[in-house]
Amino acid sequence: MDSSNQDPRAPVLEAFASIQGEGRYVGQPQVFLRLAGCPLRCAWCDTPHSWVVKDGGRARVAAPGGVRREDALVDARAARAWIDELDPSRAMPVSVTGGEPALWPDFVAALARELGGRRLHLETAGAHPRALARIADDCDHLSIDLKLPMDLGAPVEVDAAGPDTEPAPRTDAEWRDARRAVLALARGRDAALKVVVAGGRDATDYDELLDDARELCPDAPLVVQPATPIGGVAAPDNELTDAVLAAARGRGLDARLLPQLHRLLGLP
Repeated sequence: MDSSNQDPRAPVLEAFASIQGEGRYVGQPQVFLRLAGCPLRCAWCDTPHSWVVKDGGRARVAAPGGVRREDALVDARAARAWIDELDPSRAMPVSVTGGEPALWPDFVAALARELGGRRLHLETAGAHPRALARIADDCDHLSIDLKLPMDLGAPVEVDAAGPDTEPAPRTDAEWRDARRAVLALARGRDAALKVVVAGGRDATDYDELLDDARELCPDAPLVVQPATPIGGVAAPDNELTDAVLAAARGRGLDARLLPQLHRLLGLP
């Protein structure tokens, strides 16, 4: 679907306005464009409905006049029209989330051009460094997950993204290479890092993630986020989150503990 032609398209799952519930800009009103398609299978994923790209899918557009359904497969100009409808003032940043937006780099680049100076934030799992390198300069902010391989099931590639799509990491070594490449790319940019901590883990499980962050992207704020209980995954106890937070701060990282604010407030 995504291509290098003049009219790249991507499958949109939903478009809506809300507050940012995670990361550096938590609490900020933003317009969200959620793209469908993700090869990862995170145990604590709170949007598993975004994994699959459905043929003939319909996007949910939560416009001020009411929620409606539109054809999901759109180009950047159509997406921008939805964004302008959701925020006619053009004051809110636009957060492209997923799914995994890095599956659709040509679309993201085209959307940045269409937005004409409105801030574009990208939320990514950090699994596709080559794709991210193509669009990092088009984004005003990068929100990057640092994932434990033990929290992930086997990836399922998204065929709809095309045969040339960068594959997701599968082994611990591949995940380490991808993580380090993305952290190096984020260094010196407006970026934030996020580590989701689930119940049943040990604080030392996160040492390699924190070591890589300290080495490669030490100035980015790092959010230690307790997993929201879902799909049998338990929330961590305070002892675990405190230990991970202390380990991050002990490495000199600008770390803070932050739950998913939008979930606490019952917002999308």
